[in-house]
Amino acid sequence: MMYGVMPDFAPLESQDVRDYWQHEEREFTPWLATEIEGEDPSHLENTLGLDLEVLEREKSVGKYNVDIYGRVVDDSRTVVIENQLSASDHDHLGKAMAYAAGVDADIIVWIAPRFNDEHKDAFQWLNSNSREGIDLFAIRLEVWRIGDSEPAVRFNPVEEPSEWKEKAKRTSTELSDRDKRREEFWTEFRDRIDSRPTPLSARKPRPHHYYSNPIGKAGFHMSFAVYADEHELSVTLIIEDDVEAYHELEAERDEIEADIGDSLVWVEPEETRSGKMRSRIELRTDGNLENRDAWDSYLDWFIENGEKFHDTFGTRIQQLDHL
Repeated sequence: MMYGVMPDFAPLESQDVRDYWQHEEREFTPWLATEIEGEDPSHLENTLGLDLEVLEREKSVGKYNVDIYGRVVDDSRTVVIENQLSASDHDHLGKAMAYAAGVDADIIVWIAPRFNDEHKDAFQWLNSNSREGIDLFAIRLEVWRIGDSEPAVRFNPVEEPSEWKEKAKRTSTELSDRDKRREEFWTEFRDRIDSRPTPLSARKPRPHHYYSNPIGKAGFHMSFAVYADEHELSVTLIIEDDVEAYHELEAERDEIEADIGDSLVWVEPEETRSGKMRSRIELRTDGNLENRDAWDSYLDWFIENGEKFHDTFGTRIQQLDHL
């Protein structure tokens, strides 16, 4: 490398979103839904820190239609997404609130290329004064190019729920000491994922015994878990309603366990309360979150084996014969 030579940077140029999507309902909403339904986590999901499933496009709510109605994969919270290709306005703000009320949504996502101050302030006020579990996101839709490069889409949050505010609004009895400890541990896990190059995805930490992660295929996801009663930690591949996929993977058991470097627990497909079949493949080790001195080693174990699961199973899932 030659020192003293100044780098030559091309300008980052903002684009008009209407150069790429002329019509919100016929073009942008289908594009966004397809992105969410794709095998890799979408830009929007990474911005929200949530893995989403599209349940319905243009869902009828009263005399209007919500652009995208969905749910969070790991905890089934409901999501409404309201899109527009012009600056934010009172009409879309009102529709977003009406849609959320109509389907009792837990999360509201409003996407627009520009947000007026009064609309950002409205979402900020609602985030500050709504009960915990109701989250609102105002997301600015941006398209950028560098010189003659291909265009790049960016979802830029201009208002989003604050983790600190959510915790501050809780009463002292809302979470047990165990749940507070779990939330703190998963927050450190999320921060560790954020701080390094890894195929794992940073997701919003919650006071649950598990932390979910995508693996690149709908119907499959990874779950990191802590089990207080058994004093165990686990990394698990969960297979939703696909018995054939489980048996195809089980046929490669020896090769898979060699790649992971350890023996795994293979749990045959079982019927869930919803009537669907779920199977799982697990790696477990000893661990107890009450031992805070060991948290660094637990986080290292989750990262190391989560990456192994992502690489080992991710490739095989894409190559399953019946998919």
